[in-house]
Amino acid sequence: MRQAKIPPKTNPKQPTRRGPKKSILASSSVTIGADPMTHLIAPDIFNEPTRERLEMGGNKWVRFFDQNDTFLKSLIAVVNNSPTLRRIINDKTNMVVGDGFIPMTGRSNSMLTTNKAAEATLNPAELNAIEDYIEKVNMHGHTLQEVLGMLAFDYDAFGNCFAELVQGDGFCYLYHVPMYMIGLRRAGEDRVIRSVGIYDNWEEVPLASEGTQYAEKGFREVPMYPEFSPAIDGLRRSIVHVKQYAAGYFYFGLPEWIGAKMWAEIEYRIQRLNTSKFENGFMPSGFLQFFGSMSTTEASKMLAAIEKKFTGTGNNHEIFMQVVRDEKLKANWVPMTVMQDGEFMDLQTLAASAIVVANRWSKSLAGFATEGQLGTNQQIRQEMEYLQNTVIKQRQNVLLSRVINPYLKVSSESGAPIPAGLQFGVSNSLPVSFMGE
Repeated sequence: MRQAKIPPKTNPKQPTRRGPKKSILASSSVTIGADPMTHLIAPDIFNEPTRERLEMGGNKWVRFFDQNDTFLKSLIAVVNNSPTLRRIINDKTNMVVGDGFIPMTGRSNSMLTTNKAAEATLNPAELNAIEDYIEKVNMHGHTLQEVLGMLAFDYDAFGNCFAELVQGDGFCYLYHVPMYMIGLRRAGEDRVIRSVGIYDNWEEVPLASEGTQYAEKGFREVPMYPEFSPAIDGLRRSIVHVKQYAAGYFYFGLPEWIGAKMWAEIEYRIQRLNTSKFENGFMPSGFLQFFGSMSTTEASKMLAAIEKKFTGTGNNHEIFMQVVRDEKLKANWVPMTVMQDGEFMDLQTLAASAIVVANRWSKSLAGFATEGQLGTNQQIRQEMEYLQNTVIKQRQNVLLSRVINPYLKVSSESGAPIPAGLQFGVSNSLPVSFMGE
């Protein structure tokens, strides 16, 4: 027979303790979780919705990658605040746009290499009519080059870009559509995405709805090119989606620099660190405690007032404060370890190098010029020629074949002064020439 365990004796005069003794009235802490299967920080796992998740929610629309654009906003913040990344994307955009368009009667960017090059056989009157037409390609007054530049920027910044064709009698407009306005219609069993939802405020649209209840506010569903919507007020619409391939992603692509996203964030954080130093009077991070006989509510108000007074807007070099009951800890200051400036300089160099590598770019063109055997000009010229052939031409071919030349084709079919079969190439020139050397 098993003997029952006898509970230990307790002092009946000792008060019963219900939980641990609380000496801290108010404090705050931050915890960061990781996926135990991958050891990655949870916010860094940006997954596209799977078919199962879409079907379980009954969703008809797919966003990039959530309804509130959290991931997209993080990309926008990084692109706008990382000096190296912003410089590279701007340089890529400018090189994709080039010096201007070259009108061709043959295929200007064929994927087949032939001995016969495309030729321009247009007379001056036709060239003048074409130039007048592409000087204003939408109601915003954008030129065709400006629209191509916006599409090229989005393509490199976010891995996706959207262009809307608006066909009318005798013309066709071309618009760049910002990423935040896009929702893709969920694909059917054939895995074909047939339309796109365009709206300014997707946060208010239930993804399981058709969205038609917001039509009066500007919501519209546009078919994917080459399909066009039925004519409304004499206008038919179609949209083109160009994306960079990313393994595991079907609806949207990812920018090629995504592997350096955290390095780009570090560039921003280093700037924010120095700004916070100024705001906090160059006071190092620390742990500050005050003795105070007050309630929890009063302690919390005191912390909020001190934090508002002495801390900046950044997340570094702040003061962590507590109100404690133990008088021995009164005005107890515990400074944290402070990183040396040299370590941050090394970190900034590593971050810039990682961003350059992820973009398949060169350090000299990103603003970190190093002289070669025959000088900086020779290095820049050779690297630019290499990047033109390996990085830029691919982007030009994609955007010309998917957006610009289809726009010319639809314009011609609409009765615009665009000859049938006309296509555009892009004129490229190197800013550093042999004569410059």
